[in-house]
Amino acid sequence: MAMIVCPHCGEQVSEKAKKCVHCGAILIPEEKKHCMECGAELEEGVTECPNCGCPVDDTLGQEADEKPQKVEVTGVKVTKKLKTVIGIIVALMIIGSVTAVAITEYQKKKEAKEYAQRVEEYSDNLELATFTMLSGAGDAESSANLIKQVWYNAIYEKQDDETDKYTKPDGYFVSDFNDALGNLYSDESFSRKISSIKDNQDTVGGLMKELKNPPDEYKEAYDALSVFYEAYISLTNCAIDPSGSLQTYSSSFNDADTNTLNAYKSMELYLDD
Repeated sequence: MAMIVCPHCGEQVSEKAKKCVHCGAILIPEEKKHCMECGAELEEGVTECPNCGCPVDDTLGQEADEKPQKVEVTGVKVTKKLKTVIGIIVALMIIGSVTAVAITEYQKKKEAKEYAQRVEEYSDNLELATFTMLSGAGDAESSANLIKQVWYNAIYEKQDDETDKYTKPDGYFVSDFNDALGNLYSDESFSRKISSIKDNQDTVGGLMKELKNPPDEYKEAYDALSVFYEAYISLTNCAIDPSGSLQTYSSSFNDADTNTLNAYKSMELYLDD
């Protein structure tokens, strides 16, 4: 065992002496004890940490490597417990981020599915409106042709097996073509046909309202359908409510009939095969 000189009194003492036996000066300061849980400095003789309440081990502070490890993070001492809390927070942030991404993807898929269903429904209604108009236009065309024929035969007293019952119901021609047209519209079969055309107009009108706001890929199709609808209305009105002279009526009917046919041909481009 080596001897050293006390720096306070100059007497020789053991190098392992904690204080000088001659003058009582402290030669080796006592190691401070620290809490293993929170790292707080402990006073001599305490049995539990005054900071966190953790029981104090008698061996605390004996060796430097037994002291709680401390990590400096931007100037803040992070203990084992705090590191655990930070780890949990980071994990929750990652989970939250992943969950947000998953929700966004789910919402996108849901919206895409709803849009696809809307497009499919729109396509079905587009075809339904087109073929409903085509049916009504066909009935209107045959009815208007009969109106024009009755009108003409009444004026020019032309006999015809199909029109005689309207133009000469009593065996001789009526004096006014309006009487012949009145006989035609009073006919039960023709009256039912006109009522059917009116119902067709109502149905088509409802479908056109549903088709009013088309998806982007059907905007051109809707424009073509609108042109078809205008021609269809003109044609069906010729059957429902004929007006003007025979010449103007015939001209209006022929124009409406031609426009309806051409509009339908344009509309065919947008229909599924």
